[in-house]
Amino acid sequence: MLTNGLILPDNLSKGARLTAIICVLTFFGCHPLPPSAPSCRISENASPLPPLPEATAAACLIRIDNSVLMVRHRLSGKLDFPAGGLQGDESLRCAAHRETWEETGFNLEVGKLLTYSSSGMPVFHCTGDASMAALAEQVPAPDWAKIEVTGLIRVNPFEITDEALRFNDDLIPLRDAFVQAGEED
Repeated sequence: MLTNGLILPDNLSKGARLTAIICVLTFFGCHPLPPSAPSCRISENASPLPPLPEATAAACLIRIDNSVLMVRHRLSGKLDFPAGGLQGDESLRCAAHRETWEETGFNLEVGKLLTYSSSGMPVFHCTGDASMAALAEQVPAPDWAKIEVTGLIRVNPFEITDEALRFNDDLIPLRDAFVQAGEED
């Protein structure tokens, strides 16, 4: 028998079926969808990008004083850039903006291409307003992001090891991008 998308034996009572459905819904949980992403914000000083036909995702490096804001990935428990794949015909910068919004809740301005991750993903310098300096060292992820991200954390990239990162080979690109972002600020 198919009940609300679940295959259950015919000999279960209505109460047992309802209990099974409630257990499945509780197990998988419901999570809120993110609010609509704000309009893509690209810095007026952002130079045109070279053709990057292989790039299918983009990331933001968010430098706050002597730290960088990273997301803690739900499945691995490790740190990563706020990043994700292109949707439709959006630009790489707009993909970085949207994904950062979805994972952090911050509406940042996307600027200069700083580096590429170990997988070839472009990493852009993304900036917010001065209030970001008051951001705590660790903050929870927005409710809608908790399916992917458990929290946001400010770290000094020179005080972490590659083992802290979701992709170990991203440590050098992270440090390089951090230094370049400091030269722009």
